[in-house]
Formats: sequence, structure tokens, C-alpha cells
Amino acid sequence: MRIVQLCPYEMRRPGGVQRHVRDLSRWLTAQGHETRILCPPPPGAAPGTDEGITTLGHSRLIGAHGTEFELSFAGPRALAAAVKDLRAWGAEVVHMHTPWTPFLTSQLWSRLRLPTLATVHATLPAPNAKGMTDRFIRSAATRILPGCEAIVVPSPAPLDMLARALPDLHPQILPPAIDLSDWTAAARPRDPGRLDLAFLGRLEPRKGLDIALAAWPRISRALPHATLTIAGDGPLRAKAQAAQSDRVTVIGRPEDDAARALLGRSHMLLAPAPYGESFGLILLEAMAAGCLPVAAANAGYASVLTGPGAELLVPPNDPAALADKVIALASAPDTLKGWATAEAARFDVTQVGPDYLKIYRSLAPQA
Repeated sequence: MRIVQLCPYEMRRPGGVQRHVRDLSRWLTAQGHETRILCPPPPGAAPGTDEGITTLGHSRLIGAHGTEFELSFAGPRALAAAVKDLRAWGAEVVHMHTPWTPFLTSQLWSRLRLPTLATVHATLPAPNAKGMTDRFIRSAATRILPGCEAIVVPSPAPLDMLARALPDLHPQILPPAIDLSDWTAAARPRDPGRLDLAFLGRLEPRKGLDIALAAWPRISRALPHATLTIAGDGPLRAKAQAAQSDRVTVIGRPEDDAARALLGRSHMLLAPAPYGESFGLILLEAMAAGCLPVAAANAGYASVLTGPGAELLVPPNDPAALADKVIALASAPDTLKGWATAEAARFDVTQVGPDYLKIYRSLAPQA
């Protein structure tokens, strides 16, 4: 098959959606299919094509809901050229991610007119949301999603809001497809005389960095052998740097290999994101690397940490609960480790990829 992946985010910027698009595309290629990824370029960069990724138009980062994302747009000539190229290539199916993110993906989708699978990676804003961005997102979702032949959500988290906005939709729950093999290979024996904690992600309120920092004094007093590494970049970087000490290290945003090495040697990942998560890729990556995630019980993270894994959840926006959970687990850091490794393997692209391929084939029966 020939499958077009439309990603609204710049592919070189770290993120769960980008990882899903990249890993699924690589798996499809390994199965003998062809994929083309289209996305916006980095802000200020010129569009182009590199390693199967075509960037179009222009973008700039904007902030909303405690995070940042690309606002992108392509002119008529660039769009026409891209559509002509994709049709000549023989594109059969479109997979559009977070389709309401303005504007590039919806611009391409409306011109391609191909059978489409849309993945809703985030929860829609509430109906009474008053911000201009929220109103746009709801309006775009109610316009675009009914025109897609299939809808996928990564967990039950977005279902309630989708049902309120678009009651006639019938989404399928299907987790992202990620390649966990490199994370599994990164796992190393942990030093039993240490307790290495990590925070990995955007340094922003939505990821809960301020909650992790508020929990640290309680953890450090109770566990003098504990250290904390903060890896990432974002608007709370100065706050993270102010917390540096002989036991707290801030290393900035790591490359993929460095991120895997960090989780591969850490005992626990602090993941206190209070809201806005529709899944928990970072939790699965940590679990595959042998690192236990201690996570806020937002809807997305709770969909990953089920069964025995529910013991790793704490109430959102509660630094004391986060600290107490870490302190309790420190007495037996290998608790749930076997469960975590086995559970993560269920979500690997080799297990999930065939389900996406089945959907693509159902949209293009002639394939």
C-alpha cells in the first residue's frame, strides 16, 4: 500500500505524535508498504524533503493549554504541487493526526480527497470554552472528523468529549504504534545503593514539572541516597535550573540515545502531568527500559497503568502524594518491574502495527 501520514507538528521536535508517525511508518516500510510523511517545517526554516519527510509552508510555535504547538500554513502553489506529487506517487490512504491543529494538515486533506483515518490524540476543549483557540479547535473538529472514513483514539480519555461534540461518530480505541526495541536494549542493572529519579519531557505546567519540583524536598529528606535528573526544555527551564544542587541535575533536552540511556539507568520516572494526556507513551518507554513510572492519574496515564500498574498512580496536582509514592516504592524498587516490562511489550509496533494496516486496507479494499 501507499499511505500518506499528515502530521501537524514538526517531525524533529520531540513528541509522542511524532514518534508514533515515525515508528509506524518505519514498520510499514519494513512490511513492504510505502509511506510519505508531510508536516510543517521548523519555525523559520525553508520547506523541503529529507528521508521520506516532506515539509510544506511555514510555521511558528504558539502556546495554549500549558504547551506549545505549530501553527502552520501553506500557499496554494505549494499545496497544489504536493497534491500532484502524491497522486502521481499513487497515494491510496491518508492517516491524519490531530486533524484540527491549524492549518496545514487540513489544507492537504481537503485537497487530496482520499479515504482517511483520523487519530484524535487529544481531548477536545469543553463546549463552554471561551478562548479563541478553543473555539477554533471545536469548530474544526466538528467540520473535519465527520468527513473521515475511520476515527481512532489512543485511549478512552477523549471519548466523552467526542461523544458530546459529535454523537454520531464511532471511534475505535487503538494505542499508538511505537518501536520499543531501543528502549528495551537501553536497560541496565541498577545500582542498589542509589535511587536515581528522572523527569523527562517538556519543562512546562502541562507536564507537571512544578509538581515534581515541589515533591523533591520531601523525597530528598526521606531518601538521602536519591538523586533527580531533569531532562527537557521549555518555559519552566529557569525554575528547574534554580533547583540544581549536588543531587539535582538539569541536562536540557536530550537526543533520543541520551533519553534512552537516562531511563535505562534510572529507577523511577516522575510523570506528574496533571491534565491534557490522552495516552502515555513516555510511561511505556520507561517501562520498556526497566524504569518504573510514578504518574499522575490523568485519564491518559490511567489508561496505560491498569491492573497492578494502578499502584503507580497518584492524584494529580498533589506533590505530597507523589513524594510519598516514591518513598514507599524506594523500599522495594523492583516491585512491579516484571509486570511493567511485559505490559510495555503489548504496545510495541510489532503488536499494534497490524491493526493499523487492517484499517488502511479496509479503507482501500483494492489494495
